Amino acid sequence: MKEWYNNFNVRTLSQTNIKWTTWVLFAFAFIDASFLPLPVSTTFLLFILLDSTRSVRYIIFTILGTLAGSVAGYLIGHFVLLNSDGNFSGFLQFLFKHLPGFSENAYSGMQSLYSKWGFWILFTASFTPIPYGLFSLSAGAFNFSFLIFCVATLLSQLLKYYLLAYVIIKIGPKVRMIFKLNMKPILVIASVCIAIALLVTRII
Repeated sequence: MKEWYNNFNVRTLSQTNIKWTTWVLFAFAFIDASFLPLPVSTTFLLFILLDSTRSVRYIIFTILGTLAGSVAGYLIGHFVLLNSDGNFSGFLQFLFKHLPGFSENAYSGMQSLYSKWGFWILFTASFTPIPYGLFSLSAGAFNFSFLIFCVATLLSQLLKYYLLAYVIIKIGPKVRMIFKLNMKPILVIASVCIAIALLVTRII
């Protein structure tokens, strides 16, 4: 997976004007927010660095992808982890038995936290390295308010990607002027920019 993603970044860096970048972000965000962790923030920052004129489109498509994926994750958590009568599904019971540290008590503790701090848990989740899909699945499993779930996801993702875009746009032009024809330095500086952006969001 890591090798594939690195190869993908190299190809992307050599094709800065490809039209399907927005849909790549949408797909990555959807998958990450529903069932499979993907480096959405890294991809988002690289695309902004390469073409900041599309930043608004990148933000919109990433947010929409995350929201759609979150809804899918919510539904998976609600219908796969629980039976129609609200009891634990066989799959969830299997996780209780075989997943270290995950038990009915831990599940109940997490559910209690959601009932008390659900909105803020979801809101701050966007600024952690934990894949958002885990929060989508748990929100569905805990039958957390779907409306509040969507609002928290939308607001947190909007703030997150706006801040990331702002940071990279401020730094990006100088990077491109200095290393316009040299691919390796661009990758190095992009990594530094990503680290700075993530640090800023975690502090905030």
